[in-house]
Amino acid sequence: MAGKPKAVLYLRQSVAREESISLELQETAGRAYAKQQGYDVVAVESDPGISGRTWKRPAVLRVMAMIEDGTADVIVLWKWSRLSRSRLDWAVAADKVETAGGRIESATEPLDVSTSTGRLARGMLTEFAAFESERIGDVWKESHARRVNQGLPANGKPRFGYQYTRAEGFTPDPVSGPVLAQMYRRYNAGASVYSLVRWANDGPTRPVTGYGPSGDGLWSARTIRRILDQGFGAGYITRHGERIPGAHEPVITHAEFEEYLARRETRRVSRRTERSEYLLSGLIRCACGSPMNAGLFGTGKTAKYRCKAANEKRAHTGGYVTTTVVEDAVQEWLQGIANDITRAAQDLPTPKPKTGATNQEATLRRKLVRLGARMDNLTLKLVDGTIPQDSYERLRDQTKTEINTTEAQLRQLAVAETKPPAAIVPDLLANWDTLPVEVRRDMLTRLIHPVLVKPGRPRSQVAVAGLWEDPPTLR
Repeated sequence: MAGKPKAVLYLRQSVAREESISLELQETAGRAYAKQQGYDVVAVESDPGISGRTWKRPAVLRVMAMIEDGTADVIVLWKWSRLSRSRLDWAVAADKVETAGGRIESATEPLDVSTSTGRLARGMLTEFAAFESERIGDVWKESHARRVNQGLPANGKPRFGYQYTRAEGFTPDPVSGPVLAQMYRRYNAGASVYSLVRWANDGPTRPVTGYGPSGDGLWSARTIRRILDQGFGAGYITRHGERIPGAHEPVITHAEFEEYLARRETRRVSRRTERSEYLLSGLIRCACGSPMNAGLFGTGKTAKYRCKAANEKRAHTGGYVTTTVVEDAVQEWLQGIANDITRAAQDLPTPKPKTGATNQEATLRRKLVRLGARMDNLTLKLVDGTIPQDSYERLRDQTKTEINTTEAQLRQLAVAETKPPAAIVPDLLANWDTLPVEVRRDMLTRLIHPVLVKPGRPRSQVAVAGLWEDPPTLR
């Protein structure tokens, strides 16, 4: 080999506190070793704060590529365990390096791996590293399981809305706790996530660490969704993606959280309407059966609703109606309800259950029982060895998906059955001009079927019907 052997130093700082050695210390030892061996250090690559149990580390992949393309001849490690704590990954890495004609050496655990004795010693050191990694993992698993069994989250990272002490655990924070509760209640009342972002950023609180990156320290839609979805404020902790009751005090009720989940699922399907500036986005259909989109149309760029089928498929001519025509019709319908609110409250306390609603709930609950029994049966088959692991995992995931879907349907059914339409009409009308568009739109979803429109001249026909009635029709 002409000239000095080219060495690349690979450094890794572990996530485990007991084995975390500074990158500076590792580099100093590696450079001293390279100088002693007469190597020319051509690069230093590091993976800070990454576990040795995973091979998907950017720097280690770059180091391996340098050996394979001849940029470096030797990988110098602080200790053998820095490269990997996985038996399989170590074997694959060693084979790749040796096949490419390179070497792996340790600055603090020198071994002559060209001999069988040296390779045996290296194998013992890497085996011990794998053992230590598994031991640390077992300790963490036991610790996490113990905390979860006590109703505590698996770790003590900060949770927005709560303060933490070793003596009392998590307790509602007097400042951020009410803010967290208000986030849920505003969302349930119709506020979009994007309006919650504006509201929260105008307030005194900021998100705590652990809910995703926030370079400017401000609230984002992603952060708010993650906080609310976790359900910690409702008294839940999460284990393997499943919510279970925690030992801490909730800041909202179980019913409020169930309503949040139901509304979250409904809005997930049509999130674009949350940001729409048009009142009936997602709540208006053409008489031809097609949905209508809102926007500024025509030479005068007037706010209108446009039939999607008329525009894209040329299903019929026209297809436009000005927003004021439809929205005035909705207000007139609301006023008609409000003029006789006493009668409405007596006759229309809640939406009339849709055909078979009671049977639907019973059917869904029976389905949940069957799915639970199926999950138990799958587990027993796995334990008995009558079903292979891959088949079990596939059927388990499929069953979990069905369970989640069924539970979501039950939540939506429960929320729909408790909506009091007549009771919210006076507030909606009284605050019509001051309520944000998204709040009015959400309140309307609790009151009416999608508005039906037959565009035409000189005036379009508009039909509005309450959820306790049959869907609107037009002649």
